Amino acid sequence: MKTRISFLSIFTILFFICLGCDKKEEVTCMDDCLDTYLEQNGMVSYKGEEVGCKFFVSLYEYQNKQYYVLDSHCADVAINPTDCNGNTLCGNGNEKGCNDFFEEAKYIGIVGIKP
Repeated sequence: MKTRISFLSIFTILFFICLGCDKKEEVTCMDDCLDTYLEQNGMVSYKGEEVGCKFFVSLYEYQNKQYYVLDSHCADVAINPTDCNGNTLCGNGNEKGCNDFFEEAKYIGIVGIKP
């Protein structure tokens, strides 16, 4: 009887923990277009090497989607977040969406670099 109560208690706790995890807030296409994006931009996967003055791409999460931002520490780059479908947030009259991105997007990290 005591074992059965313990099992039910553990099962109930695990059940509520699972309900509390909202999978909808995770980026759903994290690796879906990374390789394609890197290939199209002549980049390779970032492995932690020194960035220096090389061009690199960072990954951000915004409104449950991934966005890539091309950047460089040594060159002026017009920062324009691009999603998996090649759609950009800035420069097409969508100033509010662009501003919201820079205020709300979650920085994931550098994912690609020019060789």
